[in-house]
Amino acid sequence: MTSDGLGHLPVEKTRGETGPLLGAAATLGFLERAAATLAFECLAVLPIEGCATVSPRAAQPLYRRALAGGVQLRILYPERARGSSGVRDSARRAVAQGASVRTVAMPPPNMFIFDRRLVLLPMDQGDRSKGSALIGDDSVVSALRHSFDQAWSAAEPLGEPADRGPELTDTELRLLRLLAAGSTDERAGKHLGMSLRSVRRMTARLMERLDAVSRFEAGCKAARRGWL
Repeated sequence: MTSDGLGHLPVEKTRGETGPLLGAAATLGFLERAAATLAFECLAVLPIEGCATVSPRAAQPLYRRALAGGVQLRILYPERARGSSGVRDSARRAVAQGASVRTVAMPPPNMFIFDRRLVLLPMDQGDRSKGSALIGDDSVVSALRHSFDQAWSAAEPLGEPADRGPELTDTELRLLRLLAAGSTDERAGKHLGMSLRSVRRMTARLMERLDAVSRFEAGCKAARRGWL
């Protein structure tokens, strides 16, 4: 790994300008070199299906190579990716290797950001065969990096095993399931054999742990995190 991260990449000359990388093969070749020379971080915004900068299958060895070098890898998907078994499997593999994966309702454009100084952006967000542009202009990179950071802060984890969440009692789990189904406090209390006050107190604790603003949101977030 070089001292300046991407210093030995042949595309480093594009710092401060935009240069096209024509075709999927050239893009994959660049990503292979980037994975070997990254200094500290790779940020990725990926779609659900085939319009990614690189295919999910081709990306897996790149993730392993980057993570083996101690690089922090953060991957962001759109919220609807949670409905794709392929994305969920890919996320679990990436997390097992050491990456962080999240989903968000409104993600930035599909892209890779390398060491917070270079961006690889598909020239057509819907067709990776049209190639990608490498962007090194500081103001553009900064804006795209900011959009990623904002989206990441609002995103929910994906691919993490359920045991990474806090330990929940059987009653808390049953209450969360009721909340996810839209049950009221009164109905939940009758179902669980608890007083209304106890239900509300337990619900408030669960909402705080999940950073949720409503009971229904608490149930949904618990399901997304694999607690249910």
